[in-house]
Amino acid sequence: MATSLFYYNDQWGKVQPRILRLQYAITAATTCKPLVSNSASLTTYTAIAAQATIDDYLGTTSEFTIAQFDATAMGADTFGALVQMNGQCKSVVMMVARCYSASDTLVTRQVAGGTLAASTLETAVQVGAFGNIGLKIDFGNTPNFDGLAAGTIDIEIHWIAA
Repeated sequence: MATSLFYYNDQWGKVQPRILRLQYAITAATTCKPLVSNSASLTTYTAIAAQATIDDYLGTTSEFTIAQFDATAMGADTFGALVQMNGQCKSVVMMVARCYSASDTLVTRQVAGGTLAASTLETAVQVGAFGNIGLKIDFGNTPNFDGLAAGTIDIEIHWIAA
């Protein structure tokens, strides 16, 4: 049985990161689906072709740009996602990403919250101007991430509410 803890100092309640966990099953090379079906994240292994794709999905205007998810940024063995938070996210503290191959090889990446650079292959996470989250993960070629036909992706986003 879990009990709720109310901090005597209200500052702690305002700054304790919440953890959002995104979990995907790898179903074929460069293809995945949420382990628990939902439409709150848009995933990509390749460049996003049009700004309208991002804007329409998030319901915002240029909160994230296609340059942040272009062919260079989404190079080989890279995973990207847009996460609909409907304005609820104020900041991202950090992200921990794990990829498990079907043979149980684990690749882990961790990064502090920051910005998604344009046209840059990187592991990064950012809260957008409208409180949504964008992320890119360069899993590298161990174990050939783009070639995995089975396995799981487990992402923890540590964030502060608005």
